[in-house]
Amino acid sequence: MVLVSNRISQLDSIESELGRLQFLVPDIVLDELKHIQDVAGPKRSMIARTAIKIAHSKFELVKFRRSHPVDDAIVDYVRTNKCAAATLDKDLKRKLIQTGILVFTLSKNRIIVANNIQY
Repeated sequence: MVLVSNRISQLDSIESELGRLQFLVPDIVLDELKHIQDVAGPKRSMIARTAIKIAHSKFELVKFRRSHPVDDAIVDYVRTNKCAAATLDKDLKRKLIQTGILVFTLSKNRIIVANNIQY
């Protein structure tokens, strides 16, 4: 939802440093967006709806193993597939970093790369 509501700088410079990025959207994230679209107020609902449309049109959608908590499914996927993760969730970010996974996050509309030592 943040990508829909804010312009993000630095993506080109990160791709020049790390290579072309392929964005994947887990189906469990789409489920969360659909829930927000259904229960949130008009503004947040519109942002969620737009994020869903963008996800379907510009990104690859992937099925995740259903797990509770959802964070565990994300950590398992990125560890198994040896890929990076992008999140704004502080708890998920901490778990990913502890696992040695490259993490993209945002601060003041700028992309922050955490745990870049292995790449």
